[in-house]
Formats: sequence, C-alpha cells, structure tokens
Amino acid sequence: MYARTVNDQILTFCVSGNLWNRSLVMMDIETESFWSHILGLGKRGPMEGAQLEIIPAELTTWGRWAETHPETSVLNLSRTHEDFTHDFYENPEDFVYGWRLGAKTYASTFGAMRQNPSQNLDLDGDVLLLAFDTEGDSPILYSRTLDGVTHTFELEGGSLRDAQTKSVWTLATGVCIDGQLKGASLEHVVGIVSFTKSWFDFHPDTELVQP
Repeated sequence: MYARTVNDQILTFCVSGNLWNRSLVMMDIETESFWSHILGLGKRGPMEGAQLEIIPAELTTWGRWAETHPETSVLNLSRTHEDFTHDFYENPEDFVYGWRLGAKTYASTFGAMRQNPSQNLDLDGDVLLLAFDTEGDSPILYSRTLDGVTHTFELEGGSLRDAQTKSVWTLATGVCIDGQLKGASLEHVVGIVSFTKSWFDFHPDTELVQP
C-alpha cells in the first residue's frame, strides 16, 4: 500500500496495461507517468525517479482482523473469486515476505516462516522479530528494541511472550496486553508479500533469511 501524495500533488493511479518483469505497471492519470507496483518507483514520464511512501498493511483473514480491529470499515469492491483460501499458498516456497533495511533487502519464504513462526533476527545490527500467523498465513515484522532494550520473543498460543519480562504481546498489533510492559507497542517494520520469483527479479541481491 502506498500514499498517493508526491511532492504535494495527489495522484490518481490506474492499471497501465503494461508489464515489467512480468509484474504490474501502474500509471498516474495526472502526469501519465509509469510506476512499478513492487518498487513504488516512477520509471517513465515526468515522475521518473519519484518514490511513493509505503504505508504498513497486513495480509490476514477477516476474522483475525475484525477480532483486533472491531470498528473497521470495509471497502466493498467487486471481486472475481468467492473465497480466499489457504490453497493459494499450496506451494509455500513460491511466496516470500520481503523488506528493505537501508540499501539491503531481505526475504523469508512462507515455508521457512511456517517452520518457525517467530524468528528473532539480528541483521547487521538491526534486531527484528519476524512473526507468522499460521492460521491466516500472515507475516509481520517488528523491531525488537524498546526504550533501548532488546527483547527476545516466543510465540505461545497465538500471542507473543518476551523472555526478559515474560510480558504478553499481540501478534497482529505488537501491543503488550499483560505483564510489566503492558501498554507498550513494538515498532512495525514495513514488508510486503510477493511471489518469490517476482521479488528476486526486482531485488536480485536479496539475502534469504532461514530459520
């Protein structure tokens, strides 16, 4: 998900009808520039080189989302399929959760995240928690540093528990709901779900994170 404002101008996006690396190319109506949907980067036209701001989003089931965010409004769009099912991820190695830290990119396959749904990572000094809701095939990434202290997490019954204070945290929001740190929130680090091949087409130097 991206913000539509670039250089104080609000853009309206549509499908351009073109592909780049077999992936969708967007076009903004105002300048008719072409944009990569994976990179959020202007590739041709007056907006070439401009970067869209990434907004954190989550891929999850409606039940999980409604449980955590009961006041949610629903955008009712037409659709071509009756259901979203786990069959979409029948081959979990075909999908990754990818993210960028500075000039480096990282990714973990759905297969690896299913094997280890809570991974405490240290990536060149960036200490992160890669968590995975196996019920909804929903990955999420948090910083493990809170007020200068690095925490280590385990997944217990759909919630997270840190080893340092034994506090309990929600998987979906990173909010502490019980224990010494109740009310604290982990910082969400932005990542995206992608087909594995597409991700590596655009980010060939990605470091693959394994459990």
